[in-house]
Amino acid sequence: MGTRYLESLFNPTSIVVVGASERADSLGGMVLRNLMGGGYPGRLLVVNQNDYDNVHGVTCVKKVSRMGFSPDLAIVCTPPDTVPKMIRRLGEAGVRTAIVMTGGMSREHSKTGQPLMFSVRDAARETGVRVLGPNTIGLMVPARSLNATYAHLGAIPGKVAFIGQSGTIASSVIDWAFARGVGFSYFLTLGDGMDIDLDDLVDYLAQDSKTRAILLHIEHIPNARRFMSAVRVASRTKPVIAVKSGRVPASEWLPYELPAGLYRTDPIFDAVLQRAGVLRVDGLGQMFDALETLTRMRPLRRESLVVMANGVGPGVLAVDRLAHSGGQLAALSRDTIDELAELLPEYWTRRNPIDLNYDASPELYANAIKILARDTEVSNVLVMYAPSLTEDSLQIADAVVQAVKGTRLNVFTCWLGQSTVLDARDEFYRAGIPSFFAPEKAVKAFMQHINHQRMQRLLTETPESFTDHFADHSRTRRLVVRALRAGRSHLSNREAREVIRDYGIPTIDTHYCDDVEEVIEVFSVERRPVDVTLVHELACHPFLEQRTGRGRYKATVQGLNSETAILDACKMLMDEYLKHFPDSGFIGFSVQHAYPHVGGIAFSVGITRDVNFGPLVVCGAAGAQVNVTTDRQIALPPLNMVLARELLRRTYMFKLLQEYSLRPEEDIRAVSETLVTLSQIVIDIPEVKGLEISPLLFNEQGTVAVDVAIDLSEKPGRPIIQPYPRELEEWILLPRSGRRVIIRPVLAEDEPAHRVFHQRQSPESLRYRFFQYRKHFSREDVAQMVQIDYDREMVFIANAPREDGEGEETLGTVRVWTDADNLRCEFAVMVHDRMKGEGLGTTLMQKMIDYCRARGTVEMVGNVLPDNRPMLKLAEHLGFDVSYNRTEEVMDLRLVLNEPEKEWQRERLGSAPH
Repeated sequence: MGTRYLESLFNPTSIVVVGASERADSLGGMVLRNLMGGGYPGRLLVVNQNDYDNVHGVTCVKKVSRMGFSPDLAIVCTPPDTVPKMIRRLGEAGVRTAIVMTGGMSREHSKTGQPLMFSVRDAARETGVRVLGPNTIGLMVPARSLNATYAHLGAIPGKVAFIGQSGTIASSVIDWAFARGVGFSYFLTLGDGMDIDLDDLVDYLAQDSKTRAILLHIEHIPNARRFMSAVRVASRTKPVIAVKSGRVPASEWLPYELPAGLYRTDPIFDAVLQRAGVLRVDGLGQMFDALETLTRMRPLRRESLVVMANGVGPGVLAVDRLAHSGGQLAALSRDTIDELAELLPEYWTRRNPIDLNYDASPELYANAIKILARDTEVSNVLVMYAPSLTEDSLQIADAVVQAVKGTRLNVFTCWLGQSTVLDARDEFYRAGIPSFFAPEKAVKAFMQHINHQRMQRLLTETPESFTDHFADHSRTRRLVVRALRAGRSHLSNREAREVIRDYGIPTIDTHYCDDVEEVIEVFSVERRPVDVTLVHELACHPFLEQRTGRGRYKATVQGLNSETAILDACKMLMDEYLKHFPDSGFIGFSVQHAYPHVGGIAFSVGITRDVNFGPLVVCGAAGAQVNVTTDRQIALPPLNMVLARELLRRTYMFKLLQEYSLRPEEDIRAVSETLVTLSQIVIDIPEVKGLEISPLLFNEQGTVAVDVAIDLSEKPGRPIIQPYPRELEEWILLPRSGRRVIIRPVLAEDEPAHRVFHQRQSPESLRYRFFQYRKHFSREDVAQMVQIDYDREMVFIANAPREDGEGEETLGTVRVWTDADNLRCEFAVMVHDRMKGEGLGTTLMQKMIDYCRARGTVEMVGNVLPDNRPMLKLAEHLGFDVSYNRTEEVMDLRLVLNEPEKEWQRERLGSAPH
């Protein structure tokens, strides 16, 4: 739905509470008391069908029609059956946003038989009212003295936003946060989320400068594609931390249809949140611990840790947790050890963790920190203290705070205990140093910081080029279309092999035989050992063992080297088939010559489809069902080589590949290429519902697929992340030079060429583009430019073969950023200095204008320096309105692409109908 009217929700100048009374148990009365008690500065009004003059001193009217004005926000606390009609009346009265706190609307039904919450949704859509809820705790904006909730406590002002789905969880979060001194910029719950949804709120908060971090409590994600797009944008600029409840079927909010090949839904949410750049934590306590480190610690230069404590025990606990979490201790330099030895007893261990001894003084803590700060290999230090009779915890805390000032160290603390260390923790809080109650919590929070930073780094890494986006796979496409037209839900074993071979995945040569006699004929040609597999209808479907639950039935016999052995094997296979799959039609036998491969290393890779999250790429061990299901990892397409390698790294088989492969790096690359290829298959052919290669084996040449199965569906499966839009490519000839240039959307793999493009621009061209002189563009800077969300951004680049024949070079680029409501996009364009006079800037701008107009964007805007005459001339040629902005001292450019159709669009754009 977007951010339409959300400003009226978060910053209302007037509020009407519908259904409030002075009864002690009145929901509306509780909300009204919280509004008044919080000091809400705007106008308040009550609507109650009882003929009250006022409620708690606030003017009351009997009907919505008698309000006399249109409040920005309505809070509805009336019985469930009255809410849909009330929303319609409020909409007719000009109210733009409403919070429906009434609960039970998912259980009570309307006359049509559907739950009442859907009637609320329909009423909101018909009248244009944005609705938060039903069944929400409400909304707090502490900085604006807005407490429109029935919560028992008000939140204190802060820079953290919380979006929940459960009112009871939200109440506990407020209590928890208040005790820890955590303040909020916004605090609300979605309830049933019939209109305003998680993605709408994240879009709003991503643009809010007062919000430094976003906390999410998620039970379900109804609109996966919009959620992914919104959160990916937000997580680029501020930490997003999420608790996803419902990890097991018994705790799921709604029954969930499992995709083929998977036994739990939780790994899917792991994959979704990781790809979105969200740090997932296991509970509310971990959420606030992670918040401490992500918002108070600097970015980590290294991932290793020094542990320092006034005793052996606390240090050992911290190191145990660090090792268990996959962390590592920092190695102390010789100089650091020698300097510490001058301060510590002779019997100290001369290594990390550092035992300062039970009677460690404030001076010793301070001096130890200063020594560590001089060690270039030390970046992160956990300082611990256990209460002692000899020293004061607050004095030691103060010494640590003073010692840390001016150093480059990331220091966080753990003051163990409770009653005697609270003042010390407060001291750390005021100094902006994270502090924890227990070693385990401190180390866990530190590792969450590492994982979040790894995830962000992974999402901006430049992948090596592999996928050929320009390859022609029309033959495979026709094969799939023919199968669907014939009413088939899967491809035959032979057809499935043709599909993956067409995409470059090697397969073992396979002969298909109708009976045992034909198997013997195939063997007699070369008389080499063969592997024989019985093929039946169900065996042509992927993830057969997981679907049927029949365990490890015998489907293949390997290494047969005589006619007698073949006859015996085929009889045994037929017996197994009749025992386990008597109703599955017999097709025949497949015969492959025994394949030499690295023993023990066999992968199962493929594609499955989730009803909410679309196609998923899976990777893990092949073989016994318990191995397959335990090791199977998930990622969302589209994949590049970086993301594919990360998916592979999460499997247990990755460790075996590293240790036992003949060529580990080559084989890791080969598996990664296979995963990227599978991702491309499901993008090119969305009718592929499921695909499994099992096993995927290795030899000296790389990987090879042994068995393949593909399921089809007439309903296409679309990835929730917009893949590369190949249809937007076009070739042109430059008029002066005659060079053939491709204009296409940017790819992450374009980062090296894009960086060279910027480095070779003249200082003046860079000033025109970035409004300042820039001499340096880091890899991270350029990665942000080329790794885009095609749902929210678009970048067209003009590329041509380099004149030296080594790859491509970038000649020009144009980009737009589009708001969440697709109302306005902002453009920026730059063309290589050598391309002046080729008309490339005009071509790029016109392509972008056509693209934005086609997707329904209402207007395009931009800013240009007043002395950038070429750009101003181009803008006038393309029809932009040009005006001088005295405040910013730039030229404002504006081009109407489509007429705004609705009143809210015209209001947002600040324009009348054109």
